[in-house]
Amino acid sequence: MILTITQGMPKIEWFPETLSPNLGTDIITIMIIAFPILFLEYYLFAVPIAVVLLVGTKVIKSTRYELNIMNIGRNFGGTQQVRRAAAPALFAVASAELFRNPLRLYLFGPDPIIAPGFEILFPVVVSLMSALIAVPIALLLFMPTWVLNDAGVVTHLKSDKLELRQCPDTQGVGRWIANMLGGYALLAFPITMFLNHFYDPLILPWLEGTTFSAQQIFFQVTTGTLWTIGLPFFVMAFILPVIMFNEALQKRSTVRILKLATRLGAKMVHKERIQEIKRLSYAYDEEKSATVELYAAASNKEIVSTQKSIKSKSKTKVKSSPKKEKTKTKQKKTQKKSK
Repeated sequence: MILTITQGMPKIEWFPETLSPNLGTDIITIMIIAFPILFLEYYLFAVPIAVVLLVGTKVIKSTRYELNIMNIGRNFGGTQQVRRAAAPALFAVASAELFRNPLRLYLFGPDPIIAPGFEILFPVVVSLMSALIAVPIALLLFMPTWVLNDAGVVTHLKSDKLELRQCPDTQGVGRWIANMLGGYALLAFPITMFLNHFYDPLILPWLEGTTFSAQQIFFQVTTGTLWTIGLPFFVMAFILPVIMFNEALQKRSTVRILKLATRLGAKMVHKERIQEIKRLSYAYDEEKSATVELYAAASNKEIVSTQKSIKSKSKTKVKSSPKKEKTKTKQKKTQKKSK
């Protein structure tokens, strides 16, 4: 596929022609070199950066949050691994826009010679090369979050903070950081792909007066749509082997992180269990206003306080049952006989 797409493209200028005669072999050469570099990057940097993130989180969130270790399961199947690869893939594609134009000039020169009929595919090739170069940067940020998530290190609100009007917040340290990076990726990815494959090659030239045939428009829209969907999956193919490598070294990295977390004061805690409140009175406190009071008003339900019902019962005299009276008379008779 790569050789077919790149057959009319210029080769990379800084690759000797004896090593790589065309762009397709350039890309394949970079792919072959990339895998050992990614594995080495994980081995050298994943745990040390995770340690820095863990200590930094402890310092930043120490006033309101506690750092503990949650007892989590150890199973992590293929579906979860594919989902884990999605965020760094989107991050790599979106971040590639930052150095896309300088990379194009550096790799292909200011005036690349493109074979007729392949001009529309040139932005696709540049996006591919940029994304491949951005993968190590994305993994450098996401790999430590995998290590922290696998270790089960979490932050949760302190007990005194739970009395305030705020939701209980329990979150993995790695998940907290990955969510910030993933949020950027989800926002930047569609903007980046729209600019690269629709605005720059089609909309901007049309605004400047260039006319396109219906066939050219259809081809550009189809190519841009397919590449927008397919490029993240192509990048995920580079990330999944690193995730499998992480699974192989997971026990070793988890032990190192747990040792540090214990030194920072972390203790083992159970998972939170969310249960439905059957009777609203169980969660109602007269001295403290709570959400259950507003929930009762919203759902037209009445809170029957158990404390009030106990007080009202204590004012009234409760008549003894016939069985209790019989037992009392028997006790009196036995006392008389003993005398």
